Amino acid sequence: MNVKNIKVYKTREGYAQVSPLNAKRSWMDETYESHAYKCFPVGLTNQLGWGISFPEDITFVWDGISDSTPNHVKVISGEKYVYTGRANATISFNTGLMFVTEKNQTLLSMPVPNQFIDGAVPFTTLISTSFFRGDLPVAWRITRPNVEITIKANTPIISIIPIDLEDMQNSEMFLSPINEINKLEFLDEAYAEAVGAANAAGNWSNFYRDATDHKGKKMGEHQVKAIRLKGGSE
Repeated sequence: MNVKNIKVYKTREGYAQVSPLNAKRSWMDETYESHAYKCFPVGLTNQLGWGISFPEDITFVWDGISDSTPNHVKVISGEKYVYTGRANATISFNTGLMFVTEKNQTLLSMPVPNQFIDGAVPFTTLISTSFFRGDLPVAWRITRPNVEITIKANTPIISIIPIDLEDMQNSEMFLSPINEINKLEFLDEAYAEAVGAANAAGNWSNFYRDATDHKGKKMGEHQVKAIRLKGGSE
């Protein structure tokens, strides 16, 4: 097991907090009988990384002008947590958190999986936290003008994941003819019909979750069925 060790230093008290991402999402709670939680790929991905959040609401509005001047984003609440000097329809966050990883780790910051905030989206970045010594930079691009956008207190603004870029280096994908695959490996029409029948009845087949076909035959194994991360602060 390749356990990642990440040190987090608070450069300022009372700013951001970091904790493992929760599997729950408000929009999933609102689906009929919370049906969205039956989707194994979504539920697993919801836990991908640690989330950075703030203890108070942050509200801002952009006037629709995107240029190099910093006067087009007005912060209505949570002023100490944000910075508008980046301009170009962006807003950055004063996390007050410095991350330190080992040499073979790079910190990937990306939008929180399956969390949707209308009107703004986080930038995806890679930071070499083995040597970078400063607060983790986090910024969003605002996409809707003249609308107040609120990030509720304790809502993660970003997901952070340590990755090994060297492990990915020179990876290659091969586009191959389908006839190279054994026909027995294909999911046949009966499988599709079984899935369709379950969906039509308002149920979930669970074939993928259980790694079986529609006859209960084992097809393989998931690497993990739950992502368990530790540490951080509440």
